[in-house]
Amino acid sequence: MFKKVIFGALLLVIVVFAFGCPSAKTTTTTPQANVHTISETTISPNWAMRQIEITLEGETKIVLTLEDGDKVDGFFYLTSGENISFSISGTSLIYESIATGTSEKSVSSDRFSFTASQSQGLAYTLKLKPESQDAASATVVIQLIYPASGEILIPIGTK
Repeated sequence: MFKKVIFGALLLVIVVFAFGCPSAKTTTTTPQANVHTISETTISPNWAMRQIEITLEGETKIVLTLEDGDKVDGFFYLTSGENISFSISGTSLIYESIATGTSEKSVSSDRFSFTASQSQGLAYTLKLKPESQDAASATVVIQLIYPASGEILIPIGTK
């Protein structure tokens, strides 16, 4: 009896490896952003600036690695598209762009500033996503001023 159970289990493993598991083959591909660095410079020995143009076709994340007490200042604006979702988070949400005023229903530009804290961690994620109903993409220019000791990790486009 024990030999039959082992033989059955071995046969099942061989069948799964040979033909695959149908539930394991469901994959989704996330559209990649087309990322272009417009300019990058060292402002002083302590500060750096990077200006990036991103063609968003889905959610795109930029990661900043910072130390406790580091300050970041930046802004973004849309060059095409109508609306964008933008947020900054560490271990929790730090900032989110929200349309202001009664007549505005979209976010096309914003300025932001934050200070890294130990409670939020060392990595900060800037999340950008086109929100327009008419178009599936948007082009945004984002400029970041950050400590020269910090690091910006941007997605690599596949186009």
